[in-house]
Amino acid sequence: MKICAVIPTHNHHDVLADVVARIREYDLPVIIIDDGSNVQTHDVVAALHDPENGVTCQHLDENGGKGVAVMAGLAMAERAGFTHAIQVDADGQHNLDRIEEMIRIAREDPAALITGLPVYDDSIPEKRRIGRWISHVWVWIETLSTHIRDSMCGFRVYPVSESLAVWREEGCGHKMDFDTELMVRLYWRGVPIHHVPTEVTYPKNNTSNFRMWKDNVLISWMHTRLFFGMLIRLPGFIARGGHFGQKHRTGIDPEKHPETGGKSARHWSEIDERGMYWGIRFLGMVYRYGGRRLCMVVMFPIIAYFFATGRIARRASQDFLTRIAAITGHPKPGLRDSFRHFMNFGESALDKIAAWSGEMKIDDLDLPDHAESLFDYIPRDQAVILFVSHFGNIELVRAIASRDRDFRVNVLLHQKNAARFGRVLQKFAPESQVDLIEVTEIGPDTAMLLREKVERGEWIVIAADRVAIGARDKSVSVPFLGDPAPFPQGPFVLAHLLQCPVYMAAAWRNGNRFEIAWEKLADKITLPRANRVGKITEYAEQYAGWLEKLVVTRPLQWFNFYDFWANKKDNNE
Repeated sequence: MKICAVIPTHNHHDVLADVVARIREYDLPVIIIDDGSNVQTHDVVAALHDPENGVTCQHLDENGGKGVAVMAGLAMAERAGFTHAIQVDADGQHNLDRIEEMIRIAREDPAALITGLPVYDDSIPEKRRIGRWISHVWVWIETLSTHIRDSMCGFRVYPVSESLAVWREEGCGHKMDFDTELMVRLYWRGVPIHHVPTEVTYPKNNTSNFRMWKDNVLISWMHTRLFFGMLIRLPGFIARGGHFGQKHRTGIDPEKHPETGGKSARHWSEIDERGMYWGIRFLGMVYRYGGRRLCMVVMFPIIAYFFATGRIARRASQDFLTRIAAITGHPKPGLRDSFRHFMNFGESALDKIAAWSGEMKIDDLDLPDHAESLFDYIPRDQAVILFVSHFGNIELVRAIASRDRDFRVNVLLHQKNAARFGRVLQKFAPESQVDLIEVTEIGPDTAMLLREKVERGEWIVIAADRVAIGARDKSVSVPFLGDPAPFPQGPFVLAHLLQCPVYMAAAWRNGNRFEIAWEKLADKITLPRANRVGKITEYAEQYAGWLEKLVVTRPLQWFNFYDFWANKKDNNE
């Protein structure tokens, strides 16, 4: 690793010699780029030119902007054999004591970009503080993360070759839009970002090169470019499991993977719910700062992409809607109907965000029998099991109920989805009273854990419409929408072990309101040893019949985008 410093300057000369001297204390060669400065600055820069003592200066005849100056410096550094360059502003606002720490981190992670994380004193203008905050929010949207904590600091260590590659292959803003755009584009390429807290002081009588109108327009246009650049890259980002610029290694044979046209059947849990965490996290930021309508606009091309590329999900939607049409006597559905099905799924993601962000209140729900509270159905200290499904948006009930500080909800989820949803939940509602319990199948350990929760009067929520991985032989086949379909035994076995009331519950959007269906399945589920599977089948038939009535009347709220009946042959054998 070979490192130098690059100082771009345009009409900054008052403390330039001091900045150079401070950098030279670290035995770093210095490259100064005079970006078309006035005569006084030109003369100061010329006086500092001393290649034999590690200071090289280059004059640009015309002012091209900060980006042009920095990249000219990096190009010089590359020709001189340097692998890394520290960009330092010429006005002396940064605490250069941090150079040693930045070099240390760069040596530990040579592929990374190391940036100062400004720690401001009272000298920062208020308008500048507000403007920076707005840029930070946009960068979080453009990178689908909060990894970049500050994108505007002009004190950073660049990997030279990677930075020049971005400039040559993609281009960047030339002026005050340069620092942010280059950092975001490097992040898109998978370059790690490390932050070093750095004290920043705005010098008195400092000459600012920021042009209020022109540079704000340039920065706005830059964020527009980056936003749509993010949308273009989003499919690859999701395919890589939430990483920009990193090769996707799945170990899956494309000839056998159903998404690539293979014929091998796969279990629902093996079909990755692509980008759930990152998609909802991104939508959450847009929802908070732009509202629901902007979210729907942003979601449209994303959902269109998944509709166009998700052959399995699209085929499952068509099959499901065809079954509904046969039952209701409606015309056979087309691709437009399936796309509406996908859009409803996207809209349900927004409802999840609204629920967990506290935007949705109990008054937004139409409760059965004109009840005023969820606890009108069940005493507050009564433990119950809720059988839910991938119909509608049961998160509405969970989110609202969990805001009561004396009340807890425990949700059993398949391990892969639980991890993703848990991260989302922590972002939107870290104070929620929901415990997410990761399970692949319900065994003695799970039952013992839940027994303790039942004894404390807590709710247990479990999806009763999907057979968990590792439990394919533990399902029962019951009629559902015209054909036998596999339903899991696990929820019924669990209810038998816990011996508390079992309710069937669902919630869904109806215009601008939300409805809830709520019905008791049993005060206690009892499974006799002699006919255990037969009794489970009876309960499953009762649950499937209740769920079918909801699904038939509101088919676009059904979100099982896989062949729900695929295992009917196996389960009949």
